[in-house]
Amino acid sequence: MKGVSGTRRASSFLVLLALFLLSAFQQQPAKPVLATFGIGLGEKALAKAEWKFEQRASDLFRKNLSEGDAYRVVPFSRTHPSVQRALAERTLPSELLLPPFTGMVGQEFKVVKLAKLMRADYAVSGTIDRLTVEGDGTKATAVVIFELYDVAKGKMAGTTGATFEASGENEAASVAKLIEEVATKGAAESKKLLDEYRAKASGGG
Repeated sequence: MKGVSGTRRASSFLVLLALFLLSAFQQQPAKPVLATFGIGLGEKALAKAEWKFEQRASDLFRKNLSEGDAYRVVPFSRTHPSVQRALAERTLPSELLLPPFTGMVGQEFKVVKLAKLMRADYAVSGTIDRLTVEGDGTKATAVVIFELYDVAKGKMAGTTGATFEASGENEAASVAKLIEEVATKGAAESKKLLDEYRAKASGGG
């Protein structure tokens, strides 16, 4: 009988432990969702197709934004279920899905309108205003503007811009290094700006 009693006590302890851990997990605040709209080329910026600049920069930008535990980063996608549903219901004009993701749609920011469909708390987009590569291909430069949005409040949370430079032995190497500079430093600066905005909004700044 002692063996059975001991087994029951052990089972009860494990059940209580499991319930405690589940309760503790459920009480943890959910991470705010940060929708990223990548890094797109502005009207004045030109890039060779073989560079795949937008795709490579956007992928690396998202990867760097995802580092750490502060946010749950979700990339914007035309195939997102909510976006597809809005298109099917004709409540979302298809032209809104084309970059660059800047400017207003009526009285609402384009990014905010799309981020709401994704149920994001915040959103970020990057626009390359100017992109140049020197004649011999050994130096590449980009002027990039990053915009942060508070989706729930429907307003811009902040904006930051910078000029990025990179050098390499040839054009491909210079562009690759420039993409890394833009994505890595751009993500770090964007998160810093958003952290500062949230701190001020909560009364901590």
